[in-house]
Amino acid sequence: MSSTTQKSAPPETEGDWVRRVADWDDATANIKIRQGIPIALVVRLQELLDLTDEQSARLIGRSRSTYSRHRNQDTDLGVPEAERAVRYARLLALAAETFGSIDDAAAWMRESNRALDDDTPLEMAETDPGATIVRDLLLGIQHGFVL
Repeated sequence: MSSTTQKSAPPETEGDWVRRVADWDDATANIKIRQGIPIALVVRLQELLDLTDEQSARLIGRSRSTYSRHRNQDTDLGVPEAERAVRYARLLALAAETFGSIDDAAAWMRESNRALDDDTPLEMAETDPGATIVRDLLLGIQHGFVL
């Protein structure tokens, strides 16, 4: 196993992986994203969020067939895909911190939300500005703001 693979490989448990990515500062995330993050991380997100292949592909901005091919070949994500995967992992970790568990966080991420104009947090976070809105919503909930 190469040193790059060792640095990027997911931890043993899904919860540990989400926490690890959430703990990366921006400089570390930038390095990890540019080095290449394994597709296995998106597969973990797919499992945690209970997504279809189509939804997982959309999460990283690719077609279902491209996602399936990369998953089957166990390839690293490109920079845009890795950046999106890290974005979702950070939001999922923040939601888990807010709601107390990964399961509750995943359910919240999949539900339409009036504060997001009835989009789901997953849909809203497709763009960086949308992810900022979701993050701000979670921080507001943590601080007891009425939303």
